[in-house]
Amino acid sequence: MELSKMLKNLKLFNNLNDLELEEVKNFLSDIKVYKNKTTIFNVGDNIKNFGILLSGQVELEVDDDFGNKTILSKLTAPALFAESVLISGVKEIPLSVVTSGEAEIIFFDYNSFLGKNLKSKEKVKDNLIKILAGKNLFMRDKLNLLTLPTARTKILYYLSNEARKKGSKYFTLDFNITELAQYLNLNRSSLSRELSKLKKEGLIDYHNKTFRIL
Repeated sequence: MELSKMLKNLKLFNNLNDLELEEVKNFLSDIKVYKNKTTIFNVGDNIKNFGILLSGQVELEVDDDFGNKTILSKLTAPALFAESVLISGVKEIPLSVVTSGEAEIIFFDYNSFLGKNLKSKEKVKDNLIKILAGKNLFMRDKLNLLTLPTARTKILYYLSNEARKKGSKYFTLDFNITELAQYLNLNRSSLSRELSKLKKEGLIDYHNKTFRIL
């Protein structure tokens, strides 16, 4: 797909006309294709540009000193990543960004863009504020989930949220079972055990990544 068409699919560039998109392109890198499990940013990296995911998926994750990984979020294109780190002025990114499958990514030199007197600047800034507001709501949901007391309540809360977001009690998750355990901050065997119990109790049905709330 032509780059201009890809950019128009991004919320960041909503309502930009063709001339304004051309302004933005001057601050974008070339499109890069990354293989599965490629680390885009590592914890502690100095961030100068934020990423725009054009195709594929990336995981935002943290590892503790004991080798345990927690997935904070899994982003599906089109999406932004590391923009909040750059805007907040934090020098080092506090998480890792890793591809989940092949992904196409472009990088936006946002600070240089802001330093120029461009017609597109205010529109892009307004769009970014809306994107960050939506992500704040997501992080509030994630915090609510992690504070729940048991594996069962975490699973039910997460599945209910997914059904609400997808607008159906029948939906497909972005996570496999291992990734879901890391996202919910649960042991994989505990997650599998609780899912089996919920299925036997007639509350849910599932096969691989496909779930149905009964």
